[in-house]
Amino acid sequence: MTNRRPPVRSLLALMAAPVLVALVGCGGGPAVVEVSGTVTRGGVPVPDLVVNFQPDKGRPSWGFTDPQGRYTLHYTKDRDGVEVGHHRVYVNYQPEDTDRWLAITEGRFEYPPDIKAIEEKYGDPETTPLEFDIQESREIDLKLD
Repeated sequence: MTNRRPPVRSLLALMAAPVLVALVGCGGGPAVVEVSGTVTRGGVPVPDLVVNFQPDKGRPSWGFTDPQGRYTLHYTKDRDGVEVGHHRVYVNYQPEDTDRWLAITEGRFEYPPDIKAIEEKYGDPETTPLEFDIQESREIDLKLD
């Protein structure tokens, strides 16, 4: 009886198999790329908007505009970006000021005319005219005129 050891290649394959199964089996999720940009109306930055990118299928992404109108999209709480593919883009007004937000939810705040016009045209995912096909990381400036 001989005491043969298996070839090193066989051992490596056996050790690597569980790792490969875990990686392939989990799928790793959809491809996600980074998207950011600036939102303007009449050339002026628009703060306090939630920018929503809704893919045809899959998880939506969102970002908030800062005082300069800049946004960065978030796929999850811990991951920035959007799924690769076609997206409808809509925006909603959400002021950072807690008192103003409370006044809106209670109906005590009247939207400024520009914000009202923005929400009427770009605030519904079904009727927004904004659509983008995203295949790679990029800057997308939204001109809400």
